Amino acid sequence: MNMSQAYKIQFDQMAWFEAGDGMRYKRFQQGELQLRLVEWDRAMVHADWCFKGHIGFVLDGEVEIDVDGKVFSYAKGDVILLPEGEEHRHRPKVLTDKVQFFSVEKVS
Repeated sequence: MNMSQAYKIQFDQMAWFEAGDGMRYKRFQQGELQLRLVEWDRAMVHADWCFKGHIGFVLDGEVEIDVDGKVFSYAKGDVILLPEGEEHRHRPKVLTDKVQFFSVEKVS
């Protein structure tokens, strides 16, 4: 890692990683944390529950997240805070053509 990456991360200079099924992201990892710029479109469907913890800031679009049977709506400017663990299992549903958010996550 060069020193500029320690103080300034430039997602606009990174290539998108296509994760398939309407999801792509740009990722920077330092130690146990990763920072991601994530984009989902309507084709993105999570059939399985996610148990990982996420902290995210919605940059554009709207998404609903089902957290163990309770649905929460998020739009531009909202912060997503999902603790890790089975009791916080979650899966999203994209409500607009695309949703883009910045995410901070612990790497396991």
